[in-house]
Amino acid sequence: MDTSSAVTHIHTCQVRFADTDAAGIAWTGRIVEFALEAIDAWFRARLGTDWYELNIDRGIGTPFVRVAVEFRSPITPRDTLATEVRVAKLGRSSLTFAVTGRVGERVVYEGELASVFISRSTGRSIPVPDEYRAKLA
Repeated sequence: MDTSSAVTHIHTCQVRFADTDAAGIAWTGRIVEFALEAIDAWFRARLGTDWYELNIDRGIGTPFVRVAVEFRSPITPRDTLATEVRVAKLGRSSLTFAVTGRVGERVVYEGELASVFISRSTGRSIPVPDEYRAKLA
């Protein structure tokens, strides 16, 4: 199901010195973490749960099977980063997010991250639970 008109969620954070590399800009791996933090915040805001609760209390994992990020502009500790999260595609057992990181109006990164709902006990994919699918449709 294409959900390109889905409601977005904006997650903001202050970039810290600890997020930077020797060049003084946000370390590449940290940018992926910024996207993942924003998606976890999206889970809490949109679905009323987070990854920890899904995994520990519900026995449902949502591992990522694909991560693609394009870097557009450097990010420094002077920046407040706003990451927009949108559901790009909803499959039978998968959920693909589109993320856009901005500092003010400047786009600093864009990406697409796909995850799959799995049963933690079997490690096999499961359909997106109905209670969440309804909130995503």
